[in-house]
Amino acid sequence: MVAVLFAGIITYGLVGSIRAGNYVTITVVFTGLSLCGIVIWLNHFRTRLFLREKTPDRIIAYYHKSIRRIPHANAAAAYLAALAAAFFGYFDRARAELEQVDWTATTPMYRGHRLYVLAFIALLEETDYPKAVRLADEAELLESKDSAGGLAVLDGVIRLVADGPTPERIALLDRVAKRQHGLMPGMCAWALAVHYMRTNESDKAADCKELLRLAVPHAAPMRNNKPVVAPGPSGIFSGPEA
Repeated sequence: MVAVLFAGIITYGLVGSIRAGNYVTITVVFTGLSLCGIVIWLNHFRTRLFLREKTPDRIIAYYHKSIRRIPHANAAAAYLAALAAAFFGYFDRARAELEQVDWTATTPMYRGHRLYVLAFIALLEETDYPKAVRLADEAELLESKDSAGGLAVLDGVIRLVADGPTPERIALLDRVAKRQHGLMPGMCAWALAVHYMRTNESDKAADCKELLRLAVPHAAPMRNNKPVVAPGPSGIFSGPEA
C-alpha cells in the first residue's frame, strides 16, 4: 500500500513537471530511481553469493550488519541468522543465535519467528515431525495476534515436510522456489523435493533439487540427498510416508 502511494506521488510529480517544462526534475527522479535499483540489485547479488558459500558465516554476518534500523532489529537479525545456520546444518549455532535475544521483550510476531526456527530445527536435526507441527501451531497462533503478519511461506515449508501437502501449499512454495534467490526459495525447493520423492515424481524432485543447488548448494540436505521416504536420521530428504 505504501509503495502504491509512493508511486502515485512520483507519477503526479512527473506529470506536473512535464506540463511545466521542468525536465531537470524528471532527470533527478529517474537518476534516483536508477540508483535505488542498483543498490537493491547489489544487495540481492551479495546475498546470493553468501548463500552459495560452504558455511553460513558470511550470510549470518551480513544479516547482523544490514538489519539495524527497524524496531526489534536484534530479533529480526537473530531469526534470519538462526534460520540460515539451521539450513546449513549448524544447529548449535542456530540455537546460540536465538539465545542472544530477550524474546519476551519483542512482539508476538518475533516470538512466533523464534518458534518457527525451532520447528525447522526439529525437521532437519531431529526429524521429529510431531514436534515440528506443534511448534508451528504455536508460532502461527502467536503471529495471528500481530498486525504485522506472519511467515506463511516458512509455515508451508514446515507443514509440507512434517504434515503433508495441500494444493495451496504446493502452489505457494512452487512460486517462491522458482525465484532462485535467497534463503527461502532454497528452503521451498527442499520441501518440494521431499514431497515429490514421496509421491514418486522423480523428475519434479530432481528439478527441485536443482533449484536448491542453485540457491544454497551447501545446505544440509545437499550433503545427504538420498531419496529416503520413511522418517529417520538416515537422510534429510526424508519424511513420513506418503
